[in-house]
Amino acid sequence: MAGTLRRDSIIAACVELIEREGIEAFTMRRLGAALGVDATAVYRHFRDKDDLLRAVGDHAHALVLTGAPAVDHGAPGLADSGEWRAVIRELCIRLRAAQLARPALAALVRAGPPLHDHEFELTETLLAQLHRGGLSGEAGAFAYHALIELVVGSAAIDAPMAATAPDDREAAYASWRRAYAVLDARRYPTAVATAGQLYPSSADGRFAYALDRMLDGIAGLQSGAVSASDR
Repeated sequence: MAGTLRRDSIIAACVELIEREGIEAFTMRRLGAALGVDATAVYRHFRDKDDLLRAVGDHAHALVLTGAPAVDHGAPGLADSGEWRAVIRELCIRLRAAQLARPALAALVRAGPPLHDHEFELTETLLAQLHRGGLSGEAGAFAYHALIELVVGSAAIDAPMAATAPDDREAAYASWRRAYAVLDARRYPTAVATAGQLYPSSADGRFAYALDRMLDGIAGLQSGAVSASDR
């Protein structure tokens, strides 16, 4: 095995180990045992454990990019037709879905970008689409960060509930609505009046609404429209 050890096989084994046992139980020794090599052999392909874990976190981005029209550079797609907003929307929805599907991997990249190929490609695509929509330079950078923070924050909030059965999820939402409905209406009149509309059953729908409203705002901006007070 040592002679045929490759980066992709190391990442695949690491993904499997983390998803099966959790990041807390992960060690380089366990990874070496799973690969059938001494753990030090991994360092021929990765600088250190942090570099490996960033690459593992970046693995989820490959699923986001696969088949995405914005990165099918050799064929006409949404990016070529000028539909920058549709490209960004699709990639953000894909990124959130990937983070919800593999929360253990998503946790690896919340402290910072993986700084590996798939994340670079995703960043380039989003920035390029924002540029096509009229936002470049500082305005494009701020819009990019707003989108990423919405996606990653939403996934982090929704991940625990996404892992539950649909009936259990709806039961939890219903109990939260009831808690607001029985508040003192003199003290919390708006919350009581709105209680029945809070926490609709589809977190995906709530995210899509937030994303669309953010894209509305981005579409209304002109390049350079970030004031000093916003920084």
